[in-house]
Amino acid sequence: MDTGLQQDNLKRIAQTLQEQLQPRSPSIPLQVQCALKESLLVLVQHPPGNAPNPQQVFETLEQSILELPNELTAPIVEAKGAKVKLFLRVLGQQKPYAYHTIELVPALLQFDPEALFKPSEVVAIPEKANASGIDEPESLVEASLDESGKLAVYESDFNSASISSLTEDDADERTPSLKSDRRFALPPWFWLGVGGVATVVLVGGSLFALTRPCVIGSCPSLQQAQTLVQRSAQTTRSGGSSQQSTADLLEAQRLASAIPPWSSYYGEAQAFKQRLNQALAAETKAGAATQKAESAAQPIADWQMTQTLWKEAIAQMSAVPKDSPVYAFAQERLITYRANLLFADQRIKAEQDAQQRLNTAKKTAGLAEARQNTAQQLPEWQLAQSTWQVAINNLTQIPNGTTSQPEAQQLIEGYTQKLQTVGDRVTKEQQAAKVYAQAQSAAQRAKTLQQQNQWSQAVTAWQAALAAAKQIPNDSVLTDEAQTLMATYTGSLKQAESVARVRSDLERICTAEGKICDYTITNTQIEVRFSPSYERRVRTLGGLSSFSGDAETLYKIDKHLASLRTALQTVCTNSGVPMAVYNSDNEQIGSLIPGG
Repeated sequence: MDTGLQQDNLKRIAQTLQEQLQPRSPSIPLQVQCALKESLLVLVQHPPGNAPNPQQVFETLEQSILELPNELTAPIVEAKGAKVKLFLRVLGQQKPYAYHTIELVPALLQFDPEALFKPSEVVAIPEKANASGIDEPESLVEASLDESGKLAVYESDFNSASISSLTEDDADERTPSLKSDRRFALPPWFWLGVGGVATVVLVGGSLFALTRPCVIGSCPSLQQAQTLVQRSAQTTRSGGSSQQSTADLLEAQRLASAIPPWSSYYGEAQAFKQRLNQALAAETKAGAATQKAESAAQPIADWQMTQTLWKEAIAQMSAVPKDSPVYAFAQERLITYRANLLFADQRIKAEQDAQQRLNTAKKTAGLAEARQNTAQQLPEWQLAQSTWQVAINNLTQIPNGTTSQPEAQQLIEGYTQKLQTVGDRVTKEQQAAKVYAQAQSAAQRAKTLQQQNQWSQAVTAWQAALAAAKQIPNDSVLTDEAQTLMATYTGSLKQAESVARVRSDLERICTAEGKICDYTITNTQIEVRFSPSYERRVRTLGGLSSFSGDAETLYKIDKHLASLRTALQTVCTNSGVPMAVYNSDNEQIGSLIPGG
């Protein structure tokens, strides 16, 4: 089959397939290329970052191939056999990541032999852009015969692996092949007309190279590439999709790469492509940095790698000269690069601060543990409590989204439990100290009341002191002192109660019939002094009764004095304290002992 006709058919097939395929994925720019090797090869490429559904792509291609005109498929089947291999690849990658095979079975092909001899059907692909508005179909694959007479395929720099070298083994192992048994059939008389076809299309094929774009006349491919660069800068400037901007540059690079060496525009295209390569190299670094930064919680080393990538991207993009066609694009992208570098710097600082706070919290927790283990007095427990709180505060200041935060959250739970334990002990010691102080205060008040001979009030104060001492917890640091206080306060209360009873009894005795006596109570002795008025009354009544011989009155006086002595002896015995009795002249006239 004539090479020119063969390439013409391949380009028409590629354009037809692309026109059928692109509407199925309107948001993803797709490129379709065709070539012949051992069979018909169909390669679909798309920009990185957004991939179509392989199953949908292959189903659409298979259906479209089945519906191709006979004038396109029959010569290809005749030349290379009834098999079509489909590949799906990312622009810039060497190997495809999915493939599919179609078998064309002879019984199904509706072949029109007259179509092969219609010169109007053998035409070059139009110069205008395809349905996607991104590339010119004829520039996807430039094919001609090389010096050895073999088929040569010319592709853009992004297609580092030639389509003609693709095999199923090149596909990504993670994506299984999609097999098909669809077959076309060729009638037996088809092979009789093959030679005539080659003769008819030979002249058209020889003229094809001279009519290629950028060979004679203007170079619309280069003009379109320059327009795409301007559009890319405008998209970036207006805050549009960076993927779209990069896709425009990739397409511009592909168009420039498709200009053949024999074109008068080849040198300009190569210089143009070299300038594009500067920006695209920076975009590659930026893409890698963006991918590295997809997760906010990363180790410092990963963020430092992202930081390095952004710095390298900035250096590469900053090197784009002012006279470069991508200078405007570069300046706009540098704004984004620097913002992303600043973000990476902030994340590194955040990770460093978080790690430092985590380490500080662990050290503080160790100090808190030691203080808790040795604490005895309330101030020591309070110090351990405040140390645990400092450790927790350091952990709570570790922000979310850092690698230290999950560990910090676990530590917070453990530290909080220990803080609660220490806090409970502090509360207990504070309560113990509070009631201890209340007990001592009440005891001091009781002593003061005793000194003021206010024994009834002293009894109440001692009761309050004893009650406060009993409220001191058993496992407090003040437990031992509380036991001592309770023993002391119990004895003091009993004594006060005894003295209060003695005073009550003496008060009743000394005021039974007017003012009989006064009394003083100490811890060692009770002193009773008769009042002068009482002594005068007794002496007078006794003297008159004795002078008049009033024996009954004298008997009553003796009985009263005996009763007074008995009452005083009872008070002495109940108090357990000796008693001294004085007359109004402060002369001791008697003494009593407990039980005497």
